[in-house]
Amino acid sequence: MLGIVILLWVLAQFIILIAAGFLDGDLDGDFGPLDGALIIAGTLCSAPLVVLLLFMRRPKLEHLIIAEPTMQGQHVHSLPNSKILQTPVPTRIRQFIIRSRHPLRVPVAKHLWMLFLGGVIISSIAFAPLLIDSSNIGYILLALFVAIPAWLVGFSTPVFAWWSFSSSRFHLSTTRQQGEAMLIAGMLSTFPALIINSFIAPGAVLFISGGQASYTLIENITVIISAPVGEEICKALAVFSLAGLIDSKKRGFQVGFTVGLGFALLENLQYILISLFAGELMAVSYGFTTVVRGIGSIPGHALWTACSGYAIGHILEQRKQPNQIPDVKQWDLVNPLAAETSNPYMNPEQYMRNSLFSKSSNLQLPTSLPVMLGIAMFGHAFWNGSSVLMSYVARSVDPVVGLVLDLTWIAILITLLWIIGRFVIAAAMEE
Repeated sequence: MLGIVILLWVLAQFIILIAAGFLDGDLDGDFGPLDGALIIAGTLCSAPLVVLLLFMRRPKLEHLIIAEPTMQGQHVHSLPNSKILQTPVPTRIRQFIIRSRHPLRVPVAKHLWMLFLGGVIISSIAFAPLLIDSSNIGYILLALFVAIPAWLVGFSTPVFAWWSFSSSRFHLSTTRQQGEAMLIAGMLSTFPALIINSFIAPGAVLFISGGQASYTLIENITVIISAPVGEEICKALAVFSLAGLIDSKKRGFQVGFTVGLGFALLENLQYILISLFAGELMAVSYGFTTVVRGIGSIPGHALWTACSGYAIGHILEQRKQPNQIPDVKQWDLVNPLAAETSNPYMNPEQYMRNSLFSKSSNLQLPTSLPVMLGIAMFGHAFWNGSSVLMSYVARSVDPVVGLVLDLTWIAILITLLWIIGRFVIAAAMEE
């Protein structure tokens, strides 16, 4: 998955290049002109990456051999690759090529959080000497040696920890192929969102204002309006693309949660990478960015998209025909353990009682897609908009007071997200 994440991140840069060729060839913020050179360059560079992605995501197949007892059968059967099967009773052999149905196995969330916190602490300690002397060659070499592992741990482990959390809480049978498809759909949804935030929103603001809008105004509109609206629509469309996996509101919530994690994974990669270019302040920048995004922004993306997924699940649930015979692709012919939860030592009822999010909720979640999508957009916009407003307030007061205000508001936002998320997840689990 890490390989696919990095591949998609590189591919996204060339997709942006193609979009620039179509929408803003001179890269001045407004629409036009068309630049064929950018389009051709981006297409040629992205083509091999697309082929590699398709190769990595090719269906995984398994050779299924079924031996059925029958009086007309044989005791010895010749199999492919010079193999022989001998059975104690007469049997008839049937062979099939089927898609892999291995269950999704994600590491325990506690272990991932330990890896995340340990990695962030060790990396920050390794970067800390730069605060004392940023010109020391030894300190610089140490920071460079630690930077790549710090980047990998910082952007990936909190996402996988939340993925482990969701897969263990919902107790829905999910194959590895399905889980990866959800995460990748979320990553792919960042592509149109990037185009909206980078070209369409700034171009529209400049067009409406007659080219008089300031850079600050464009940036604020993009962060407060364009990002919440565009990103939540793109993520909801990604959930719709996985309609074949959704048969209930609860499943829709799970798919939406995972799609949101996929979106956050690619976005987090970019933010953590930028935090490593803060010079002598690398230790502070890296530690603060990874922790805030790990416990705030990542679950925020997941929860907002899960709300949209819940409503999409309701739509698909209503369309499902009653007493429909399951499609053969839904049968688990290989591994009867696929329906296990990720914790085989605890049944769902025990897990529900012991979980942080096990609080029973009387909350009745709306099933209307416009309402749930609007809630997702509002939550996203409130997070972004209030953060922007607080940063303006912080800049107008003493720097120390401003820093305290910023940190306090971030703590309030994360606390609100966790409290609301606790009730929302409990309501979805009770479906």
